[in-house]
Amino acid sequence: MHYRRLGRTDLMVSMLGFGGVTINRIPFADAISVLRHAFELGINFVDTAQSYGESEAMIGQALRQFSGEIHLASKSRAQSASAMTKAIDESLKRLQTDHIAVYQFHDLREDDLDPIQAPGGALEGMVKAKEAGKIGHIGFSGHRPQAIIPAIETNRFDVVQVPFNIIDAPLFKDSLPVANRYDLGIIVMKPLCGGLLKSPAQALRYVLSQLVTTAIPGMDSIEQVEENVTISNEDITLSDEDLVDLEEEVDALGNKFCRRCGYCSPCPGGLELLDIFRYDRYHTSYFAKDWACEQYAALDFDFTHCTDCGFCEERCPYQLPVRDMLKEAHHRLAHPPD
Repeated sequence: MHYRRLGRTDLMVSMLGFGGVTINRIPFADAISVLRHAFELGINFVDTAQSYGESEAMIGQALRQFSGEIHLASKSRAQSASAMTKAIDESLKRLQTDHIAVYQFHDLREDDLDPIQAPGGALEGMVKAKEAGKIGHIGFSGHRPQAIIPAIETNRFDVVQVPFNIIDAPLFKDSLPVANRYDLGIIVMKPLCGGLLKSPAQALRYVLSQLVTTAIPGMDSIEQVEENVTISNEDITLSDEDLVDLEEEVDALGNKFCRRCGYCSPCPGGLELLDIFRYDRYHTSYFAKDWACEQYAALDFDFTHCTDCGFCEERCPYQLPVRDMLKEAHHRLAHPPD
């Protein structure tokens, strides 16, 4: 495993980290096995969040069975100092530790920066937690480029986490140089584009070959861990042919596609949005129309339960027309080809 310096934190973290959101898809005991295997293969950086279901508890339990050093990162959208203090204490308890290496303000948006920096704001609570030794460094995650650069330029954060990949690279082409100029550690979420691309190896090598610190794909099986570790341990240089292949695939995707980040869920009407978009991708791009329609028909919900409330669009960090996309996907998937 290769290790890189996490910016001015001076922590040496594995180039391939572990994104803790997707392990919620598997049973608790299986998640612990996956995490332990990742640790044994040299992954020493794990990112999670308060809002990731049982993820923190899973990681905490896995750490009890591992003696090596693991750098933990978690996050919360708590807005006030008192709420952030409570959030950090709750994360410490679930992670079964007395110290979290990096604690981040979760999903920073344009209108968050002034309130969290104000007296009594979230940043005050994070600073106090750092002074008390509960956390080592302060960071933030964000999906909106227009919010990320101003936050970096406050010079009050040590780490930034962004969704960087071959698809979203144009959105963040200006953010990464600024982060490097301020010597922030750069954590990359969604390096595999939510599974959209046909070659995860090319997608991961693309990210790791950039000026970033660590990529944290979600992994919910031992096979995925081994595959990603193998990729990151090999030559990460992309050939010109590889880059052309990736760019052609991105062009074919167009602009309206789900990154499977999950922020739109849970749907108030009970629709499984990520599954709908996943099967629609198989229908439209992977020559599996019959299979996709069969899988869609087996989902346990009724599309008529959609009330058109707009909750999904309010939550989507990519400002996608989710309701229109859902209706289009339903039309394709609910009408199997002859």
